[in-house]
Amino acid sequence: MVIRYAVIADIVGSRDLPDRARAQRIFVDVLARAGEGLNLPRSPYATVGDEFQAVADGLGAALTLTLRTQLLLPGALSLRFGVGAGEVREVGAADGVPVQDGSAWWLAREAIDCAHAAQDAGLDFVRTRVRLDAEASEDRVGPAACGTARERERMANAMLTLRDQTVQRMRERPRRLIGHLLMGATQVEAAVAEGVTQSAVSALARGTGAGLLEAHSLLAAVTDGERGRRASR
Repeated sequence: MVIRYAVIADIVGSRDLPDRARAQRIFVDVLARAGEGLNLPRSPYATVGDEFQAVADGLGAALTLTLRTQLLLPGALSLRFGVGAGEVREVGAADGVPVQDGSAWWLAREAIDCAHAAQDAGLDFVRTRVRLDAEASEDRVGPAACGTARERERMANAMLTLRDQTVQRMRERPRRLIGHLLMGATQVEAAVAEGVTQSAVSALARGTGAGLLEAHSLLAAVTDGERGRRASR
């Protein structure tokens, strides 16, 4: 069975948005941009109500999508994410669009509920949670390799808690600047886009943004590793 990563996003505070239609257009545009270059089997798309979905081949790509989106969204707009690892299968079609089901989607739903619960418990900055399918992992790599699936899940969510808090504490322009860099822009290109000097971008990249950039580098390495393992099979 091929393991994929289902991503569910919903709008934080959707009922309080003064111009819901405009906000929807921004969410769609930012998600599309955030998915560029990640080779997603299913790019982000709007579903019903205030929800969006996507599918990634690897955890690195899924989490990079969520981080890029958080950084690029305007300060007044925010999304909550749930990522589930498991099976994604097509069960039909509606108006020519494939309808998907599977354990990845069930776990993504559980993950986003966990993110919502964390916010309700007072951790307002939490935006992302992941759930890993231990049984699917055992089918793929064997019981010895996946015996710590729950531990890896807890470690991932601990990292995401710190990551989300860091992003939420950043001001809007520094967030956008780091977002530009994570999208592959040079420091000069990011500076021009935001109307600041290259030295200001460099200082940000070496200072408060350094942790996020290093996290992105590690996630990219994870994604490359997953692709390499698939290619060798």
